Amino acid sequence: MNCEYPEFDDSILTISGTEVVRPVKTTPLHEFKFRDYCKENGLVSYLPLRRVWRVRNQTSSKGKTYSYSKEVLRPMFTGYVFVKIPLERLRGLFETKLVTKILHVADLDAFMEEVKTVRKVELVGFKQELEFNADIAVGDRFQIQNGVWEGVTGLLTSRDKKFKWTVQIEFVNQTVTTTINPSKFKMIKLD
Repeated sequence: MNCEYPEFDDSILTISGTEVVRPVKTTPLHEFKFRDYCKENGLVSYLPLRRVWRVRNQTSSKGKTYSYSKEVLRPMFTGYVFVKIPLERLRGLFETKLVTKILHVADLDAFMEEVKTVRKVELVGFKQELEFNADIAVGDRFQIQNGVWEGVTGLLTSRDKKFKWTVQIEFVNQTVTTTINPSKFKMIKLD
């Protein structure tokens, strides 16, 4: 897979004046269009991405069917883009017909920490797998204690093999399901 990092404008983490950062819910399958709209209109946005393989079946001119796979980028959180915008322009986003909902953020500082964590997870996902070294049972909630994943919480949903766990990682009140190899990072079981 190509391991180029997705773009990220650090200025989304710096708020001044009447600016706010909000998770914006887009109309179905319009995350990339909304991100482009933000760029064109001078708004800082962040669309967290993940890499996936898309398998395509094709039929040749001679009638033979073959398959090929291609790496594609998909939103980490389906339908959501983070946007930094002056408060007075926030409602105007609905005029784009690309926005269905703007989520309220009660604690902006805590939310900004979550955005930083999402970015860390995004970067890790482009270069390496998440790994753990503790024995956590299926159904247990856990928190990662070191590395770039520090502070992230999750739920172990299945254990297919000794080194293949399926987990749900929790960010911004949503979950991302991924497969991990449990051997390097420290984590603790949560009650």
